[in-house]
Amino acid sequence: MMIGVDSSVIVAGIHANHPRHTAAAHWLVRALTAHELVICHHSILEAYAVLTSLPGSFRVTPSEARDLLTATVKGNMAVAGFEPAGTWEIIESFIPWSVAGSRSYDAFVARVLHANGARAVATFNVKHFAGLIEGFSAIDPGETGAT
Repeated sequence: MMIGVDSSVIVAGIHANHPRHTAAAHWLVRALTAHELVICHHSILEAYAVLTSLPGSFRVTPSEARDLLTATVKGNMAVAGFEPAGTWEIIESFIPWSVAGSRSYDAFVARVLHANGARAVATFNVKHFAGLIEGFSAIDPGETGAT
């Protein structure tokens, strides 16, 4: 099965001091061999932004963020692209689900992943992705048997 990966899992999986690092890293290792993984282009940028803006000593440099993301994502996950002409269709899809505010970004990521073949997304923000697309589920990598 093709599974999308949210930036919350990427950041936790590659930042050794993240409180959910162990769960995310173990999930990523298992999932890379058991599934085809895909990540939205937006999620790569979001992970970079988070890594380079963490507080104090947790912050990584831009080159460290690039290296961590390259080692984890590039070559291991397909990057789900987006056709700009589809913007209006995506916004239209928000209406039946009453998607508003910052949840719009998660809905965007879900739509892009789904359009690129993912049937689920691994995320530590399951509630943000719940009920956005029929037949598309959210997986919490910290839950037992979440692969």
